[in-house]
Amino acid sequence: MLEERPILSSDIETLKAQMTAIIVRDAEHCFDDPGERENLQITVRIACEFLMFLQQSENMPESREAQYTVGTIRSGLDWFFSMAQTGRILTGLNLENGFGPKLPNTFSELKESYRSIFKRLLEATHSAEAVGLLLSLVQMMLLFMAAYFPSFRSFSLTGDHG
Repeated sequence: MLEERPILSSDIETLKAQMTAIIVRDAEHCFDDPGERENLQITVRIACEFLMFLQQSENMPESREAQYTVGTIRSGLDWFFSMAQTGRILTGLNLENGFGPKLPNTFSELKESYRSIFKRLLEATHSAEAVGLLLSLVQMMLLFMAAYFPSFRSFSLTGDHG
């Protein structure tokens, strides 16, 4: 499904179903609970939507588009962290805190890295591996969100503020 052609909105449902099936296949009943299943569904949905956003953005996205995507990512924070807690109990999954040695430096590197991890997830042969890769996608989304968080640019004292 993740050929070189862009992902269309009509492909999202297929991708979500494929990812979910891979993750729950042998997940030791971790997603039988409705709350855990909801965490998975929301995380998968946002991961797929972020892939589509990246593919639609040639260069750096326009501020309005980026802010909308940041809002979508931010809306999933609670579910992302719950997914990480669920992932910790899967046999064979070793998670680490912090960023690995290859942090993307540019938007194009972020796009390529995200696409590569997404493809690996779709080819995963074990649920724990797929959950780990999904959490790596979440980390990439959080990196994107951090890049658009306001930072100090300058200060000038002009006019009467009193």
